[in-house]
Amino acid sequence: MYLKQNGRHGGITIFLCIILSILIILETIFISGSYQRKREVILTEAVSHQVEQIISQFDRDALNWYGVYVLDDVTADHAVFDRMTESVDGSEFNYQLTDQLDNDDLRAAVSEFMRLRGLAFEGTALMDRLNISLSQLTGTDANLSVGVASVLPTLKEYVKNKKAFSAAITALQILCNTIGLGGKMKDFLDFMDQLSDIFEEHGSATLQIGDSSVMVSVFDPSCIHSLTSAFDQYLDTDLPSAVDRLLINEYAAFSFDSRVKKYESDSGMEPEMNILGIPFSDIHGQNQCDLEYLLIGASRPIDNTFMASGLLIGTRLLLNMSAFLMDSTKRTIALGISEVLSLLISIISLGTVVIEPHAIEYFILLIMAYIQSVTDSLKLVNGFSVPLFYNKKVTDTLGDFSDTSYRDYFRIFLLFVPEEQLLSRMRIVIGKDCGNLYTGVSAEGTLSGSSYRVKRRFELYENHA
Repeated sequence: MYLKQNGRHGGITIFLCIILSILIILETIFISGSYQRKREVILTEAVSHQVEQIISQFDRDALNWYGVYVLDDVTADHAVFDRMTESVDGSEFNYQLTDQLDNDDLRAAVSEFMRLRGLAFEGTALMDRLNISLSQLTGTDANLSVGVASVLPTLKEYVKNKKAFSAAITALQILCNTIGLGGKMKDFLDFMDQLSDIFEEHGSATLQIGDSSVMVSVFDPSCIHSLTSAFDQYLDTDLPSAVDRLLINEYAAFSFDSRVKKYESDSGMEPEMNILGIPFSDIHGQNQCDLEYLLIGASRPIDNTFMASGLLIGTRLLLNMSAFLMDSTKRTIALGISEVLSLLISIISLGTVVIEPHAIEYFILLIMAYIQSVTDSLKLVNGFSVPLFYNKKVTDTLGDFSDTSYRDYFRIFLLFVPEEQLLSRMRIVIGKDCGNLYTGVSAEGTLSGSSYRVKRRFELYENHA
């Protein structure tokens, strides 16, 4: 009986030892796995955060000068990775820049850059030509007691209830008769009636911008706030390819250095600047003639400027010749010169060669137009403006819009450059000023024998891929 009991107790002890050994092994495996998992988490987070830190070191000059996000020879010190893995031995981190900026990337960058800035740029240029400022619209100008917008409520009341203004109209009629403007009242009243009819039908409208609907009223200046909010939707929508092309063209015409060093302004001659108002002399010092390169694409600046000048003179020649053909004064002068020239030819040839003055007139006009075109080109290159069309009626009708600058012609010229070719040339110019243009980074971290690799790009380019 005793031996049986001891044998049974011995068997239980051995069984318990086996179970305990298994539990110890399992526990060891579990703990080891937990430590391994912890190291993997640390490694993953350390590599990811270090890559984000590298991405944050984008080229500030490329952004400030050209509005593009790129990486250029980033020198990372691995500080983030080292700090996050300092509690674990055997860590190592390596990375390299990847994905050089291509045409699709630049197209996405320019489109994003110009969506808002392009509207602001064109709006500012329009207001400058019209001599309109925000202070005039709001009434904050020191020389104005009220803004233009202040008349809208009164105009709105007139549209809603013209009878309420009958006394004011009568008083206005008497005043106009007194100062000699009585004959103008009928035209004024007809105009106001037409204005009233138009405003009653079209004074307010609902605009659909993206997913937003905005009620806009010509009588309510505060609706600009609603429009501003709605433009948030516009900025997130895909633009039609035609609009995209125009934005790229506008960006190219006003973001790159040209042969013009200074432009005429109200305050005198100012250095040539890019679309953000940064002088090109601050970007690359001396004149580079990049705008002409975008148009022509020759390797030597002198070739680009020569061919661009020829195209500019040719364009001015067509405009001037058309204007002179419509100008009776110019044609009279040309005919007079032709008559003298015809007489001179007859004298020199002893009467053997007779040419009718009218046959020479158009040739003289062409020479006059060419001389004027060369003069115009020189003015444009020196930063001055010239009329688009030498015709008084056209000039008076267009006002300040009739004046053209050197870059205005390139806005048209560049439309004839294929888009892919234009983007490629822009990348070359940006690269000259900003170095190698990368849009992504590939990195690998190692920790206690485990490794983790990650690749990132700027979201701007990923979203447009």
